[in-house]
Amino acid sequence: MKELLALIPETKRKLLLFLCEHRDEFRLRSDDFRLRTIFGISEETGMAFITVKKAVKEFESLGLVRVYKAGRARVVVPTEKLKEVCDALAQ
Repeated sequence: MKELLALIPETKRKLLLFLCEHRDEFRLRSDDFRLRTIFGISEETGMAFITVKKAVKEFESLGLVRVYKAGRARVVVPTEKLKEVCDALAQ
């Protein structure tokens, strides 16, 4: 699986690794809930907003994340499929 990761373009690989590192921070309990917006992810990763937006759209079409509208922001939430991919990459 790690060999396939090397074939992914650098920007998508960086975003995928970021989502894998922070997948446990997307809990739905109110006491430890942290929203990850596309803008927030772009700031944390140091990537351009439009780059993150396009990559997230691709990840959404693959079923790795779900994107919800919260006012003007778009909130990114990982799916179980992403968690399985992350677990496979960790091995």
